[in-house]
Amino acid sequence: MRNRVIILIAAVLMTGCAKNVIDPQSPISFAPVAEKATRSIIEGTTYPTSETFTVSAFFEGTEPYFENLEASYNSTVTFWETSTTEYWPLEGSLTFNAYSPSDAGLTIDETGVSVTGYTVKTTDEMTTDLCYASATVADCSAHPDAVPLTFSHALSQIVFRVKAAAYYENVTLSLNSLSMGGINSVGDFNGTAWENQNTEYSYTLASTPTVLTYDGENNPETTDVCSYLFLPQELGANAAINVGYSISQVVSGTNYSLVNPPVPISLGGGTVTRWEPGKKYIYTLSIGLSNVITISASAVGWSDENFEIIVEDN
Repeated sequence: MRNRVIILIAAVLMTGCAKNVIDPQSPISFAPVAEKATRSIIEGTTYPTSETFTVSAFFEGTEPYFENLEASYNSTVTFWETSTTEYWPLEGSLTFNAYSPSDAGLTIDETGVSVTGYTVKTTDEMTTDLCYASATVADCSAHPDAVPLTFSHALSQIVFRVKAAAYYENVTLSLNSLSMGGINSVGDFNGTAWENQNTEYSYTLASTPTVLTYDGENNPETTDVCSYLFLPQELGANAAINVGYSISQVVSGTNYSLVNPPVPISLGGGTVTRWEPGKKYIYTLSIGLSNVITISASAVGWSDENFEIIVEDN
C-alpha cells in the first residue's frame, strides 16, 4: 500500500503544474508583427519598438502558464520580453493570446481576448489602434527563439480627403468644417467580432479651413483632412457626415464669398453600409459648383475602401 501512495503522489507532482519543469536557460521572447498598423494608426507591418502589449500563456491550451504580463522591446536581444522573465517548459504546448496597446484593458483567457463596453469618443481613443494576436507553439521542446505574434486590427480606420471637383478659374474653394453623427461609440468585442454596438455619438473631425489646390496643369489636388478609428458597425439611417465649405470668386476685380452651412450627407445609404474590422475606408470629398452629391469607394495593408463624395452648389 505504501508503494501505491508514493506512485500517486509522483503522478500528481508531474501533472499538476507544467511550470515546475522548465528550461532555465530558455526565457520566452516575442517577435510581434503588425498585420496592418498599431497605435496612432501606424501603417506597414513593422511593429514599433516603442509599443508594448499584454500577453498571457496557456499550457496545453487551457491551464494558465502566466497571465497579463506586459511585454516591451529589449534592444539587447532585439525581441519583446515580459515584465517578469518566463521560461519555456521542457515539453507540451503553449498558446499565447495578446492585445495591443498594453493599457487597452482587455480580458485574456484561453479562447482569446475580449472586452465589454469598449468606447471610442475622445481623440486619444480615436487614434488608439486596438489590436489582438494569438499563437501556439505545439512542441515547447523545440521552441523558436521568439514567438511570432501577428497583430490584427479590431477597429475600422476612416479617412477623409478633399479636392475640387474640377478646375474653376478665379474661384477659391475651402473645406471649412467636417463632422460626423449617428455613429455607434460603444461596443463589445468577443475575440473575433463586435457585438452590441450602441450609444450614437457626434464627432468633430475637422474645424480648420483647408483651401483646395491645383497642380501645375490645373488638375485638382487631393488633400488629407483626417484619419481616425471607429467601432466596426452597420451604418444606420442616422449615420451622416456634415460638410461645411466656402466659395470665393473674383469678378471684375471684386471678391465675392459664400459660406455654406454644413451639408448633411448620409453614409448608411452609400455603396458600403458596414464598416469591417481591419479595413480602411477612404472618403474623398469633391467640392464643386452645382448641387449633386454622390458617393464612390475602394478597399490596403489595412484593406482600403475608397469612396468619393461630390458636393456641389448651384
